[in-house]
Amino acid sequence: MTQGAGWDGLLEPGETILWQGQPVRGLRWRDMIGGRLPIGIFFTLFSLFWICMAVAILSEIGGPLMVLFPMSGLPFLAIGLYMLAGHVVWDAMVRAGTWYTLTDRTAFVATDILGRRRLQSWRLADIESLDLVDGEPGDVLFASSALSYPAPVAATRRSRHRMVRDGTTQTGFRRIAEARRVWRMMRDRRAALRRTEGDGTE
Repeated sequence: MTQGAGWDGLLEPGETILWQGQPVRGLRWRDMIGGRLPIGIFFTLFSLFWICMAVAILSEIGGPLMVLFPMSGLPFLAIGLYMLAGHVVWDAMVRAGTWYTLTDRTAFVATDILGRRRLQSWRLADIESLDLVDGEPGDVLFASSALSYPAPVAATRRSRHRMVRDGTTQTGFRRIAEARRVWRMMRDRRAALRRTEGDGTE
């Protein structure tokens, strides 16, 4: 496969596209079953109870409080709905706006989500870990990025501030139909590039 006009200025001279694809599309409702589900149920039920009780109590008073006070439960309702099913819809949107490209030198992941475009690239010769998660669809994972997320506030006098936990998430060509073939191409090209660089030739 040769490069198209859209790749002008992005590829090195002589660089050739070997494969292009996208994650398998569609909603994965089974992803609702997990650690987020009980938290989502709690937040949703709590926020609905809060809103209904606030409306019932303030309906006799009237005025702006009747509108403003129940609305304070909406953020909790949004969190609950996201944890219940919203994350499944969001994941489908992300996959629909993601494109993968493999050249003989570089792996690209391009995203266009809600009008925000991003292009990431990794030189094959520099990739240390190349993992295959076999399946139909499967994953080819070759990079990781750091994550920081808030932990629960410690209930002690000595530590009342919000702590932050660190973690990593793996990146690569996720949920693709030809995972084995793409993984083999990447493995072979990485080995060839390293041999070439070791010989000092281009």
